[in-house]
Amino acid sequence: MLKGAALFRASTLLAAVGFLLFGYDQGVMSGVVANDHFKDTMNGQNNSALIGAIVALYEIGCMFGALSTGKIGDILGRRKTIRVGCLILTIGAILQTAAVNAPMMIIARVITGVGNGMNTATIPVYQAELSPPKSRGSHVAFEASLLTVGVAIAYWLEYGLYFAQGEVVWRFPLAFQIVFAIILGTASFFLPESPRWLQANGYEDKCKEVLSRLWSDCDVNHPRCISEWEEIRDGIELERREGISSYRDLFKKGKMNNRYRVLLGMGGQLIQQFGGINVISYYLADVFKQAGMTTEMAMLMAGVDSIIYFIGALTAIYTIDRLGRRWLMYWGLVGQAVTLFVVGGCQYAVENGNTSASPGVIVFIMLYNFVFGAAWLGLAWLYPSEIFSTALRAKGNSMSTAANWLGNFVVAMIAPVLFEYAKYWTFILFAILNVVFLIPIYLWYPETKGKSLEEIEVLFSTAEFQADAKSIASHIGSVSLYESKRDAESFAQRPRSSRVPSIVSRPESRRLPSSYIVSNEKTNGHDSVKDTTNEKDP
Repeated sequence: MLKGAALFRASTLLAAVGFLLFGYDQGVMSGVVANDHFKDTMNGQNNSALIGAIVALYEIGCMFGALSTGKIGDILGRRKTIRVGCLILTIGAILQTAAVNAPMMIIARVITGVGNGMNTATIPVYQAELSPPKSRGSHVAFEASLLTVGVAIAYWLEYGLYFAQGEVVWRFPLAFQIVFAIILGTASFFLPESPRWLQANGYEDKCKEVLSRLWSDCDVNHPRCISEWEEIRDGIELERREGISSYRDLFKKGKMNNRYRVLLGMGGQLIQQFGGINVISYYLADVFKQAGMTTEMAMLMAGVDSIIYFIGALTAIYTIDRLGRRWLMYWGLVGQAVTLFVVGGCQYAVENGNTSASPGVIVFIMLYNFVFGAAWLGLAWLYPSEIFSTALRAKGNSMSTAANWLGNFVVAMIAPVLFEYAKYWTFILFAILNVVFLIPIYLWYPETKGKSLEEIEVLFSTAEFQADAKSIASHIGSVSLYESKRDAESFAQRPRSSRVPSIVSRPESRRLPSSYIVSNEKTNGHDSVKDTTNEKDP
């Protein structure tokens, strides 16, 4: 039986395989839609709208799949929902591989999308509910980095098949996604259910067992296990006092500010999509061909770009829990805007006969993907998985993921038309949107770095709810307190020369306090929750 670090690595790897599959699905169509035999089979030669529909209607399937997990995820649990998603995805992939015309391909793409939508809405929730507060961001960033590996596999596979002939050039890449779906579905049988789902559904002993396997070598009486179980229990009981569980509750303000949370989650996903990533991902080979490359060179550069993308994604594993979510949100948008402005300028020069500007398009497209991988690739999936309460996490994350796929659909649908008619203005348009998106980040997105899910639950709530938490849910924050005490003891035991203070400070929220913590004081024998919003740092 897996336990401790081995169990945690296995759960992280499961999530990573899910995002690798997601990335492969995102990247595979870039080479497929550029293949002349595919276009002939689909009657898509000189029909950019049809090709756009084949690519984009997949996103509609993903959107409905994501929305379905709000109910299915709470009924079946996280693991079984992933299995169902893998089964549906496999059926869709088989139909895509066998497609003989555009209608059959579109239906198959929608079915595949439903399965992928279920997985992308469930996996971040599963990962967040198992991860410790201090490294939750890094773990989600790691799984997001595997998305870029999936993109890379798709690009390099299609580059290798470019030298082959016939239908296999585009049918085999579509079939290959089945391999990842089988791996993901099989792996879910060897991992535990989310402890928060178990506690919320009355499986208290199983919840403690999973926590003990994760944190205390199967010792259910260990302080680390007890502190996390008490925090989960108190958070769920606090939610039940408010009677929240439905989609209707998700769009009510109430004491827990649920409407605010869902708007932030959906907004973050839409910011990611309208930042321009899928203009690049889905049509990368075409973008390079527009810059003056041959098809062979365009596909080779797409493979090189995927390596740059992956390197950028790896940086987030180190930075996201050190610099915080807001810092990466800001600088990710700034970097994306700058690179897209330059791409637009270089593309303008190429379109007017200055072929010497072609390398500029290539270099800054790659820099754009590096910046996106380092920031918004993981942020848009991490933030919604953190901010919802346990009772509404599956539903809230299903809504935010559906927003991602809706934005994905719109961008994928309009991109071929924009490239055909707006040309270089396409890149400038998305660059301007990145600048505009800085405003909502500044105003409304608080920092969540280093907090347990239950602390974040209280952070977003009204003052009345926070007062209730102080009086009846005294164990919220106890995990952070346990970890901080252990860190302090470890720090005191280090050689003095190794005690290097951090120079990175957490950006404060413009809207909500980020100082809702657990104090060292005791109230009736329990750790007490303390709001230090109005206190000054010493």
